[in-house]
Amino acid sequence: MNTGRLALVTGTSTGIGAAVARDLLERGWQVVGVARRSPQFEAPHYRHLSLDLADVPAASAGIEREFGAILAERAWERVGLVNNAAVAPAGRAREIAAPELLHALTLNAVMPVWLIGFLLKHRPAGALLRIVNLSSGAAVRAIPGMAAYCSSKAALRRAGMVAAAEDDADLAILSYGPGTVDTEMQLAARSMPVEAFPSAGMFRRFHAEGRLAAPELPAADIGSFLEADSVDRFVETSRC
Repeated sequence: MNTGRLALVTGTSTGIGAAVARDLLERGWQVVGVARRSPQFEAPHYRHLSLDLADVPAASAGIEREFGAILAERAWERVGLVNNAAVAPAGRAREIAAPELLHALTLNAVMPVWLIGFLLKHRPAGALLRIVNLSSGAAVRAIPGMAAYCSSKAALRRAGMVAAAEDDADLAILSYGPGTVDTEMQLAARSMPVEAFPSAGMFRRFHAEGRLAAPELPAADIGSFLEADSVDRFVETSRC
């Protein structure tokens, strides 16, 4: 097993994050997962950090301490970051409460951007750094009832472009839209009444038409990017 590869993956308790962690472990990576809940799997090269990324002081301190120590353990050849964790509060813009908006923007944009900076600053000298920001069509188009999600995904997309423009040739960032995937977020979106969430019908159609992909499909794409050697500084792809 090649233990010279280390990845930090957020939101590993379920869905795409759990699938990414499994995929990377099968490829021989060391994986550190971050989520409030522990994932439903155990592996000798997986370590879980039970942190709430919306709690910025506690989460940033925990990652600096725990993941920082792992980064310093050896001269890693390749380091990956997968910014997967996100929430999508659904509802019309006029109904969004300030605390709910703050929570969404913190989890979906503030902490991912901070994590990018943390990895840029603390990766071992000479290590290739590959970053994947989970994106969405919501980052580039308006989806009624998803103001918080659209704005936070747009912010992360642009921040990835900026980081890629600032740093050196050992960095590559992928803004990746996984398409319609069978996740808890999709279930929540199609379960809401249209009166409260204008786009609920769209999500119900995705499910009714069998358009929901298994999380393992985007996980394989993400794993392949993390292992890529020659790649543009900023890449944007989507399964949509």
